[in-house]
Amino acid sequence: MAKKEVQTKKDYVCPYCFTKVDMNNIHYICTGPTCAKTFASNAISSRNEKEMMYVSKNGVNEIDREKSLVYGKDPYGPDAVIAKQHIIRNSSGYCDICRRPVYVRVCPTCHNMIPPGAEEEGNRIFVILGPKGVGKSHYIAVLINQLKNVISSEFHGVLNAANDSTTIKYRDVYYHRLFEEKRKLQPTLSFGSSADAHEPLIFFLRILNGDKPQVFTFAFFDTAGEDLVSTNRMMQVNLNAFISLASGIVYLVDPMQVKYINQRLHVDNKPGVGASATDVLNNICQIIRNNKKIKGKDKIDIPIAVSLTKSDVLMKVPENEEESKVLFGLGSSLHIPREHGKYDAENFEQIDAELEEYIRRTIGPEFLQLVRSFKEHSFFAVSALGCNPTGSTLPRGVSPQRVEDPFLWLLNREGMR
Repeated sequence: MAKKEVQTKKDYVCPYCFTKVDMNNIHYICTGPTCAKTFASNAISSRNEKEMMYVSKNGVNEIDREKSLVYGKDPYGPDAVIAKQHIIRNSSGYCDICRRPVYVRVCPTCHNMIPPGAEEEGNRIFVILGPKGVGKSHYIAVLINQLKNVISSEFHGVLNAANDSTTIKYRDVYYHRLFEEKRKLQPTLSFGSSADAHEPLIFFLRILNGDKPQVFTFAFFDTAGEDLVSTNRMMQVNLNAFISLASGIVYLVDPMQVKYINQRLHVDNKPGVGASATDVLNNICQIIRNNKKIKGKDKIDIPIAVSLTKSDVLMKVPENEEESKVLFGLGSSLHIPREHGKYDAENFEQIDAELEEYIRRTIGPEFLQLVRSFKEHSFFAVSALGCNPTGSTLPRGVSPQRVEDPFLWLLNREGMR
């Protein structure tokens, strides 16, 4: 007799405050238009000490004490976060003001919404990391566009924004400027600079292959390179929490910032040598080990996709023998397209082997040693823009090359067929 398959619930990690949420101990929001004002009024008239904690000094508004604390605001001060709708701080499922059922679930720590099905589907927090200037914002912007318009169709799925906040932020900050105005994106704000910098882009990807649809919830964070310069800085702005809870890391390396490559490559608008990709990755490793209490001899259990960005500059015809040492020739596996509509393991393995040797020669064995400290790792070469910008403009628009490869590899680790 076959064993009955046991369904295990997956942890839901809040993508806003990085709390592991106990789904039996959540809060709710009442959508009633007057309940928040009524709550404040009732608390003032009854002088209930417990309820008064959640009322503004003028007695008019309900205060979101939890969200205020998460965003570093004094819940008793003038900059406290006002609750737009009444918050039910128990799991009863009923509003204590209007007595009606409530259905909008929120994280008990920060009061951001918990999506439907979170307890069954879990969620995946993917982080895009790398030194300053490697192209993290461009990579995220183009990856989401590719997932929405190309990959979803190829794999019989659909990608949707989880909320209006993601829709508006992606449209206004990323898509409009990059795809419509054909201009480079603005530098990413430090994670500690504002509440907006904490706001992830959250999407649902539904893959319809097979008998049972697969649903993935993703939270993408755009991190500033300067936040990764030291472990102290990463802890100051709380990056250590969400990096350690990530389901996968895409670590970007700009080849033009690597000294060995920079000195031999001839391209217009070439940047100077940047921060050490090895040092930044070492900081990330230390943060993960400390947070997850992983011993030095043990492998890190988060998959990492190490990706060379701006790889279009490495595809040109060499001008001399020195430049040929840092370019990919016509025989490169990067020229072989992956198989359409399926996870092409053979193609990715060929690219991984070629790039591992390339990185050993150009970046060095110390970097490779750090990458190998991750239990699962693979190497990729991508180009978000597909061309070298002219100043801040993109005259030819955006022509992405293989930006989805690292993400498909990570999705395969998460069970995507």
